[in-house]
Amino acid sequence: MLWLKDDLESRKLVIYRAVMFSFITLFVLFIFQPFGTSNDSEPYKLLRLSGYGLVTFCALLLSGAIEITLLKINFNDKLKHLTIIPFIYLLITALFNHGYFVVAVLGSWHWQNQLLFVGYIFCIGVFPLIFLLLVNRHVKNLIPSSAADENQTRLEEAALEAISLKGENKNDEVKVAHHHILFIKSADNYCEITIFDGDKIVQSLLRTSLTGLLRQLPHNTSVIKCHRSYAINLQSVKHYSGNAGGLQLSLNESNVTIPVSRTYVKTIKDALLLAPKTC
Repeated sequence: MLWLKDDLESRKLVIYRAVMFSFITLFVLFIFQPFGTSNDSEPYKLLRLSGYGLVTFCALLLSGAIEITLLKINFNDKLKHLTIIPFIYLLITALFNHGYFVVAVLGSWHWQNQLLFVGYIFCIGVFPLIFLLLVNRHVKNLIPSSAADENQTRLEEAALEAISLKGENKNDEVKVAHHHILFIKSADNYCEITIFDGDKIVQSLLRTSLTGLLRQLPHNTSVIKCHRSYAINLQSVKHYSGNAGGLQLSLNESNVTIPVSRTYVKTIKDALLLAPKTC
């Protein structure tokens, strides 16, 4: 996983990345001794160089926390991933390392040195970043494409079908294109179906249980139960946050967040891996 999410696995990944890049920093400094460190004849040189690994670890922990926080802000994902997040990692790591350099070596702050450290951090970090990108691409290629393609074909076929959902009352019926359903909320003996038709969001009410309504959907539906009172269209999910105790699903076309109870956490996460996203 290259980009983080607001879940336990991503928080573990932040720590793993911080440890990995700290060791890479120490490896480069100890073995190659770049940026003039090979000419340093001061005592305890290796001990002082070790400090750069520690501050790099702290900087990456902070940068990872900021990346997870940015998930809650709505703006272009490509812009965020390709410019803003890498810039945050680079800037914070450079600030931390320059701060350590000022304390351990220089004794005073100079902005020219700060800009120099941005270049240093880029030179050290660019190769591990390229490695992560290649690994992430390779992992995606290892996922069996046949299963993903087959699943996407089934969901697209189901999405094109106009279905009729019926309630218990006479003439109580809603006709809707499958992919227009965002989510379904159950309360007492009624189900509220939230629909996005491309222009606006509307709600339709049927007198029926959530279980009874879900039975009327096609077997290859992308609308699945995620809570005792909610069912979600997987294709409408933008991202999720939370942990194994429960998730919150954010939608593409609505500001409403949908809860996922502990019972359904694994099912929803697994299903989201194969579910194609709507444009």
